[in-house]
Amino acid sequence: MAVVAYIRARRRLWAAVGLLVGLILAGWDLWVAAGTYISQYAVRNDFRLAYAAATVGVTEGYSHLYDLAAQKAAIESLGPGFNPQPFISPPPLAWLVTPLLVLPFQVAIVVWTFLLLAALGWTWHLLAPPGKLERAAHLALLIGVFPVAFGVMVGQPGAWVAAAVATAWWLMRKDHPVWAGLALSLIILKPQMAFLVPVCLLMSGHVRTFAAWLVASLVIGLVALALLGTDGVARYLDVLAQTQGPAWDITRRYSISGPLGLGPLLNVAQLVVVAVALMAAWRRRGEGPEIPMAAGIVGSLLATPYLGFQDFLMLIVAGWLVLRAGATSWQIALMVVGYALLQLVIVVLAVPILLAEALLLLSLLWPRRARAAAVSQICR
Repeated sequence: MAVVAYIRARRRLWAAVGLLVGLILAGWDLWVAAGTYISQYAVRNDFRLAYAAATVGVTEGYSHLYDLAAQKAAIESLGPGFNPQPFISPPPLAWLVTPLLVLPFQVAIVVWTFLLLAALGWTWHLLAPPGKLERAAHLALLIGVFPVAFGVMVGQPGAWVAAAVATAWWLMRKDHPVWAGLALSLIILKPQMAFLVPVCLLMSGHVRTFAAWLVASLVIGLVALALLGTDGVARYLDVLAQTQGPAWDITRRYSISGPLGLGPLLNVAQLVVVAVALMAAWRRRGEGPEIPMAAGIVGSLLATPYLGFQDFLMLIVAGWLVLRAGATSWQIALMVVGYALLQLVIVVLAVPILLAEALLLLSLLWPRRARAAAVSQICR
């Protein structure tokens, strides 16, 4: 394995290359945004949906949070050019945005964007590999990859979920499992990005973190139910049912339901994915939380039938966790290929990315000690 030794001996060189690539990609993103997006920044930003929903909750009552007519009126009240779309996120996202209602929308949206960037920065600060040059490279690559940049440009809350998972990992490493579980409860903001993470932690023996997450999530759920009431819950279920129609196919383009469709084949595939993720976590009992959390992230992204390409931000988080656990050379190669696929997400579409995710998830089934022994044997 002379090639592996050669590559590992030049870590600083590869870090410098990564920094350069990340800066080029970030510059490209800004150039594209300047020409096609910045002039429509407010009207095309998904923050308008959460801001309007929060407005409905405060002015009309939370039982009307998912009243499509009330949502439409609130969005159109923001000014000309705003395209009404249904707000289908869980109620906590509207709660999170509510304090920003004291600001005019044009100011609130800027504050929201800076908060998303801060959440990404916090995630990088906690999880990125050590070394000044290496960390700089990972920051540039994080900001530069298209799904992440696009998510910030359109105000998607995925950065909050990434920060919640990173914070939970950090708290577990600091021996604060209960606080870690409380941090994990924030995945409710966009649950399809990491809903298997708490269960994978339970399977790997991190019971206190799971219990704290469960209690916090139940409290959040009960508060949401109390505020929505019977009518509000019925409206929410009706809105969610509408997402199964052909008009919402775009929301499934990058998920497993894109190539498989909605039906028995999808259900079987979802069960297999969940089983593999839980098995990968179970095989890491007594070890650190990195691999169980990575398996939970990749399993969530593979199993969910509803996914936008901006949600692939969580694959960066999963990659950092695998690196923290000690990635094999071929896992690193897979992550490099996966990063390239993410940058070309508009061109390659879902299938290559889904295959890369599946390979990464399967690689997590192999215990680290066995991997290390195998690599040592090969290198002899």
